[in-house]
Parts: sequence; C-alpha cells; structure tokens
Amino acid sequence: MTPRAVEQNPVVMLNASVWHIVESGRASDVALCGLPLRERRAHSRLRTVGRENVCPACLRGYDQPPGSPPS
Repeated sequence: MTPRAVEQNPVVMLNASVWHIVESGRASDVALCGLPLRERRAHSRLRTVGRENVCPACLRGYDQPPGSPPS
C-alpha cells in the first residue's frame, strides 16, 4: 500500500463498540479524538468499516487540513 493510499484509508480500532481512527494500529493508546483506548478489540481500515461506523469526532479530526486550528 502506498503512503498516499494509507493517508486516504487510515487504520481504525474497535474500542468497546465504537470504531476510532488511530495513528499506528495496535500500538496506539489514544484515538484521533483524544479518547484513551482501554478496551481495544480489533483493528481494520476506514474503507472496510465505513465512515458511517466511525467516531464522528475522529472523522472531524481526520478531515481537517493539516495545520488548521481545531474547530
């Protein structure tokens, strides 16, 4: 998988019953939204699980252009 494809299809982790975007798969301790990952259950890719099944706060952080202030 090319680096550009990874950017467009980030790793997601199932924490309890919610999918969260993470930086490095199983090695991640915190989701993109800032939630500590304490009940890790599985990992996958965003396109596999679908945007509609991912934490909305993680999606907002992921969709934000780099360097822009958080909304």
